[in-house]
Amino acid sequence: MEPEKLSQTDKVKFVGEEDNDGTTNPEMDLAAAVAIALFSLIGLYLAFKLDIPDTIFTAPGLFPVFAASGLFAMAIGLAIKALNAGATTNVRPYFQQLSSFFHDEENARCGQLIAIIAAYILAVDWLGFDIRIPTGLFVIRFSSFELFSIIALTLIFKMFWKVSWGKCILVAVGWSLILATVFRFGFRILLPGSG
Repeated sequence: MEPEKLSQTDKVKFVGEEDNDGTTNPEMDLAAAVAIALFSLIGLYLAFKLDIPDTIFTAPGLFPVFAASGLFAMAIGLAIKALNAGATTNVRPYFQQLSSFFHDEENARCGQLIAIIAAYILAVDWLGFDIRIPTGLFVIRFSSFELFSIIALTLIFKMFWKVSWGKCILVAVGWSLILATVFRFGFRILLPGSG
């Protein structure tokens, strides 16, 4: 049996995975423009902080400056489009949308996961330490990487894996110590924080 052929008047329309026709409201566009603008400004700041070893043309921050500048220009364009489409500059509707977004359990867990990962990265970077305990056979090392990895993994496991705190801690300790050992002694790569 032959598959049914579509006539020229029959059109197939892809509406996306969420079936929202790809449309957004002006407020969502303005909020996205603000987020992109902030992200690009942070990128510009970090790019300008990089050292220039020789000339401006060999500066490691040259490409990030171009990329962040392009993002910022696109954010301005999106903001102008959103404002022309009727986006309000009153911040109250945005906070209401954000509040309703986090009322959904999956969205709330996603936000918590982002917060845990951001706190983990900052803690490993800023609160670095390295404890070395010499024994007869080898030196036992415990650094900020292991400590904060155990804490972060325990919280993440508890969020997504409905078991006791003890099991979450046990698995987090195992994975963190195995990972640190493989990187230190297998690959001979310094760990974030203190090494």
